[in-house]
Amino acid sequence: MTTLKTDLERLRGDLARSEKSCKAAEVNLSLQNAQHKRETSEFQRELSTLRSRPNFEQALAELEERNNDMEDLLRAKCTEIEENDDRVLE
Repeated sequence: MTTLKTDLERLRGDLARSEKSCKAAEVNLSLQNAQHKRETSEFQRELSTLRSRPNFEQALAELEERNNDMEDLLRAKCTEIEENDDRVLE
């Protein structure tokens, strides 16, 4: 009988420690979950900010292409003017 009482007390102690550990694990899980939600929200905000920014690389490529086209037109016009000057001087 004494052995059963000792075992029962030991098991109750084990149960109390297990319940305490379980509560601590639940608190930690809750804190981690809250942190995860904050980080996820922050990442979503950053992603939205990045998506709303203009694409500077694409804009730069378009401007460079337009600049090249304008330079080609300028060269053609200069050539045309030089040809006209040559005709006038002849």
